[in-house]
Amino acid sequence: MAYLQITLNISNHNRPAAANVYQKHKTSFLNTIAGATSKELLIRDEDVQVLHGLETTT
Repeated sequence: MAYLQITLNISNHNRPAAANVYQKHKTSFLNTIAGATSKELLIRDEDVQVLHGLETTT
């Protein structure tokens, strides 16, 4: 398993809109990206992170 973590600096005012974008694209990511296993949104005081889980091959 490999993870891609994207960290975004989003103002508190715009975080609801960011959450809507995440919800809008989560399913399409999981259904169209080969090996995609998960996608999580982490909203923290200092930033917003999107964590993508991907299968790996050996």
